[in-house]
Amino acid sequence: MYCFQGHRQDLTNLHIRLKRSVLMICMAVASAAWTGCDSVADGDETSPSNADSNTAHADSALTDTMATDSTDVDLPDSVPVEIASAQRGDISSYLMFSSTIATEAAVEIHPETSGRVEAVLVEEGDHVEAGQILVKLDDEQVLIEERESEVELNHLEGGYKRTEEMFRRRLISTQEYEDKLYQLEQARLRCEKAQLALEHTHIRAPFSGVLTTRSVQVGARVGPGGKLFDLVKREDLIARVHVPGQYLREVQVRQAAQIESDFLQDMVFEGYVKRISPVVDPQSGTFKVTLGIHDQWEHLRPGIFVTARIVTDTHAGAILVPKEAIVYDGSDRFVFVVRDSTAHRVKLDAGFENSRFVEARSEIADTTQVIVVGQNGLKDQARIRVVATSSDVVAG
Repeated sequence: MYCFQGHRQDLTNLHIRLKRSVLMICMAVASAAWTGCDSVADGDETSPSNADSNTAHADSALTDTMATDSTDVDLPDSVPVEIASAQRGDISSYLMFSSTIATEAAVEIHPETSGRVEAVLVEEGDHVEAGQILVKLDDEQVLIEERESEVELNHLEGGYKRTEEMFRRRLISTQEYEDKLYQLEQARLRCEKAQLALEHTHIRAPFSGVLTTRSVQVGARVGPGGKLFDLVKREDLIARVHVPGQYLREVQVRQAAQIESDFLQDMVFEGYVKRISPVVDPQSGTFKVTLGIHDQWEHLRPGIFVTARIVTDTHAGAILVPKEAIVYDGSDRFVFVVRDSTAHRVKLDAGFENSRFVEARSEIADTTQVIVVGQNGLKDQARIRVVATSSDVVAG
């Protein structure tokens, strides 16, 4: 700004010198013409009084021009700025950590039996309910085995009734009776096993959630070691952080927390301390804290990088100033407040702060207007011109 004003002063001085030169040339030409005309017409000498009068008028015009230009130069231009009002709101101190969003329940779905995939009933990204069928395997052979076990069981059950009656009449020995009973129990187990194998040809969701990946195709042969889907529970979003051991007494279960992400600008998600590990890791000197998040899959997703803040104290009704207004001078921080179209530099006595606001503990009221754009390089007591007003919303 000062370079610009100095350059303008040079241009103005040049403009004045040019005006003076042009005016002197015009005066010389006019004087010569006047003298020449008098000499040709009547040969009289030029009247000293007329020449003095002309010179006086020219000097007067030059003086007026210089005075006008000097007045324009001496008045400094006002600086265009954007302002915002300090406001009252709640603001907290906190412990801040980086983390990623996860869920309490995230599982890989594998088949319990081998077989050829006959149908895939869901897609990646679908929400499924607990017990919903996801994949059907070819069950032709399993159906035959299940029917075979039922026939065998029915046959042995009929024979056992006769064996039991004969044993009651003491017509067979105890050993023969127990052998028949053993055969019957074995047949029942084979039937249950066949029914279970038939049930495993229908692969179901273990709980309600969202399928995040699909790794199965129709016609493929799968076995117990092959992954079909990844399933996550969307109701229980969490973030795990590792807190230095020195804060062990400051973190409590149910303590408030806040979650922010660069992927979701200007959004703050409320959370709480869900669990605290009872031990401190001797290698890192930290203990694990699990934060619960009050977001039912509306915005956040597993894997998103976030900044997690555990709230340790809150000041209610504090005076909050936008961080955009702060000017740094070494280790000190200042803001420019607006009074009568003039910028006044005020040292900031800062309290709690977050990513958007800082608490002002003195000299600033909740209606004070502060400069948020154009304050860099601004001098104390500088004249300003407000060109815009920011309507920022206070968030503690």
